[in-house]
Amino acid sequence: MQSDSKKFYGWWVVLGGFLLCFLGIGIAINALGVFFKPVVSSLGFGRGEFSFYFTIAALVMTFFAPVVGKLLERFDIRLVMGVSTTLMAGSFMLYSQCNTLTGFYLVSVLGGIGHAGSHIIPVSMAVNNWFEEKRGLAMGIVFSGTGLGGLLFNPLGNWLIISYGWRNAYLILGALMAITCVPVSIFIMRHSPQAYGQQPDGKEPSGQEEHTAVGLNLAESMKYGSFWLIVLMVFLLNTLNMGIQQHLIPYLTDLGHSSTFAANIMALYLGMTVVGKLFLGHTSDKKGLRVSFGWFMVLLTIGIATLYGSVFIWLAVLFGVIYGAANAVQTVIPPLMTARCVGLKHYGMIYGVVSIFATLGAGIGVPLSGYIYDWTGSYNLAFLIFLISSVIAALAGMRAMTLVDKRQSLKL
Repeated sequence: MQSDSKKFYGWWVVLGGFLLCFLGIGIAINALGVFFKPVVSSLGFGRGEFSFYFTIAALVMTFFAPVVGKLLERFDIRLVMGVSTTLMAGSFMLYSQCNTLTGFYLVSVLGGIGHAGSHIIPVSMAVNNWFEEKRGLAMGIVFSGTGLGGLLFNPLGNWLIISYGWRNAYLILGALMAITCVPVSIFIMRHSPQAYGQQPDGKEPSGQEEHTAVGLNLAESMKYGSFWLIVLMVFLLNTLNMGIQQHLIPYLTDLGHSSTFAANIMALYLGMTVVGKLFLGHTSDKKGLRVSFGWFMVLLTIGIATLYGSVFIWLAVLFGVIYGAANAVQTVIPPLMTARCVGLKHYGMIYGVVSIFATLGAGIGVPLSGYIYDWTGSYNLAFLIFLISSVIAALAGMRAMTLVDKRQSLKL
């Protein structure tokens, strides 16, 4: 490949990452909520005990995240992602055959391994390698796929369940992931531009050492308070995000809304994340992470508060718009902030460790909401916890960037 900007391969990497997020996260994470009530009603599970299957997947992802980061440093990204996407899609199809909680829990182990190497870690690593000046925009485009996936697959999943049953819905959506994600991983994704005779952003090379990856290793990064504040921020954002998202449809139907309306609000919320991610990515490049992060966290907190009035249709819609757009911080900001804090030399390994806390948060958030509902008969206490978590996450992120600026971190 030549370094001619017209042939710059980085935008193909963005396309590949977008598709992996669109299907891998859009179906297997962002559309799981439509399965809750049908599966629980069919098999007689409690909401808390059934939602624990996601926690198991998250715990497995937690264990394998740094392993994936290390594998990505040693092996071709296409090999790691090809195997991972196969496991991810295969496990989703296997859910269709489960009849017991044990079955769901065991399949979730396989799914957790697959998810660890299918999207967030390898995709964010590749985008950080391929882009510098347009890194925020590229990251925003890639992760807008998660929202678009939810926008499509929540109503589609609901329709499949109503028309063909939840078992066939799992099977059909899993097959769709398999025929798309595996080829994309193998034939489109690439680790970095240097191996293909290119430079980040498609620039002409002006020096042999100019784009050599630099940065802290894991041990060095863990000595800084900024790293642990980012970890806290990521943990809290994922806890509240999954705790709300996976119970949004059950919550809205509990309020008396139809399952179709609830699925459409979920689709609206996830669709608005597309707008939020594109805007956040662009403003991060133009205005900086601090300004963009601060405003989006204010909106996120307001969005959570609107849940308390979502018995009214207009407030449910308002939630979908405000919270959906603001929730972009959960996916776009962490990889950008991590790269700014520690550099790119060992980014895969370090972000794998950060992802441990992301998956832990996600794994805690889903059953936390479920068990609070089983205990109190309401989600109100859970939403209060998530409101407080949003404020703490905002403070942690702002403080992390202050510390990074004070020690004049690597300018990437």
